[in-house]
Amino acid sequence: MIDRQTGNLLFSPSVCVRRGDSLETVVALGVGESPKVRDVQTGWKWLFARNVQVGTEYYAFAFGFSDNPLLQVSLAVSSEPFEPVDTWEALSEGDERQRLEALRQWIRREVGRDGAFSCGSVTAEYDFKMPAAAFSSTINPIPI
Repeated sequence: MIDRQTGNLLFSPSVCVRRGDSLETVVALGVGESPKVRDVQTGWKWLFARNVQVGTEYYAFAFGFSDNPLLQVSLAVSSEPFEPVDTWEALSEGDERQRLEALRQWIRREVGRDGAFSCGSVTAEYDFKMPAAAFSSTINPIPI
């Protein structure tokens, strides 16, 4: 799914998200269920899409656009479709820490290791202030 040389996300042979893509370009791909755009009024806009199926895995994405070019991607991966979470009580630290280890294994499979690679950096994290494990890819800026 992640091209190790470019960092592009390959959803299928004809559907690809690239660093620097505009919000409009990624929205037009129509990936996931009920995608939502949130403008956080700081120059950043986030596109959220869940249940993007690639092979046997399901993904939930947060695509981060700063003054429009795509600069950050966060995702979660599961063998089962993601259900909406309505309350914080539905989340458990134990479950999220297990998901964190699964994400680390996914990163090792996809890019070989957690850390920097030629087009950016990849990490798997657990944020205790927001009890969820997430993969995050920060894409190197496009040279001008």
